[in-house]
Amino acid sequence: MGSEVERRVESLLHDEALDRAAKVSKLRQMEADAMARQRASTEGMSPATSRDAEDLKAVEKALLELGETAIDTGPASL
Repeated sequence: MGSEVERRVESLLHDEALDRAAKVSKLRQMEADAMARQRASTEGMSPATSRDAEDLKAVEKALLELGETAIDTGPASL
């Protein structure tokens, strides 16, 4: 069973009411949220979930499926 984020990503990708731009916009927000949670954990805050990395990968995979690139997630971006 996938996480809540993974289920939201799948639902979003299959939502025929949304055009590509709307899907990308929603995925970008999900990507930013996941990165913020990772960044918070590197700054000493305890993470809300241990699945942040998996959630980010699911969002990035969906963006790639839509022909987008992921935000740079190298160490300097944290």
